[in-house]
Amino acid sequence: MNREHLIAHRGWQRRFPENTLAAVQGALDAGGRYVEVDVQLSQDLQPVLFHDRTLRRICRQGGAIHQHPLAQLQTFSAYEPDRFGDQFLGTPIPHVRDLVALLAAHADAHLFLEIKRIAVLQFGVAAVYDAVIPLLEPIADRCTLISFSFEFLQHAAQRGWPALGPVLNDWEEIESPSLAALRPAVVFCDVEQLPAKADLRAIPYPLAVYEVEQPAKAQALQERGVRWIESFTLGELLEARA
Repeated sequence: MNREHLIAHRGWQRRFPENTLAAVQGALDAGGRYVEVDVQLSQDLQPVLFHDRTLRRICRQGGAIHQHPLAQLQTFSAYEPDRFGDQFLGTPIPHVRDLVALLAAHADAHLFLEIKRIAVLQFGVAAVYDAVIPLLEPIADRCTLISFSFEFLQHAAQRGWPALGPVLNDWEEIESPSLAALRPAVVFCDVEQLPAKADLRAIPYPLAVYEVEQPAKAQALQERGVRWIESFTLGELLEARA
């Protein structure tokens, strides 16, 4: 697989704790260009990288991101003990500004930033947008905002963010007028939702699918018309390329 067709899902998740700076840096060091990470807001409206609705799996802590202020979250470790034991103990939950600083040093890297629906539900679209967007200014021309929340993406479009990517809840949404109105730069879709025999080259938007780990499957999807393969195993897929 070519790096132009691969997205590091939560960074190089197979090798590092997901959504950490180590996972993003590892993906870039492995030769990746496109990185996807998840963002939620702390209790005091600070944007941090985190996927789950609770802190248990990643940090072995109680509650959720939005129930703790940033100062407390910064005392937790994003170390994924079920996968890595104590190898990454002490790895912080990253703030978005730290991610932007890292990417600013990689001029050809492109970020797909997923705004998690839980943040929108807790704080509303305007508050989430206002908390995140000013921090993205240094990389605004190479950052696509993605989300399951069409409400957030519609707000971002109204505010003038140039590159947006809905994440489909189900495949039928690909034909919805609200999706077309966004003029998406990309549409993300779970690989399991893809219709088995559809010609994906006929889709009017660039398509990114997740989660794909096998090189042969990734190649077959690309031949069907998928633009990007999103994978936890970016490094392994790059090593397997012809």
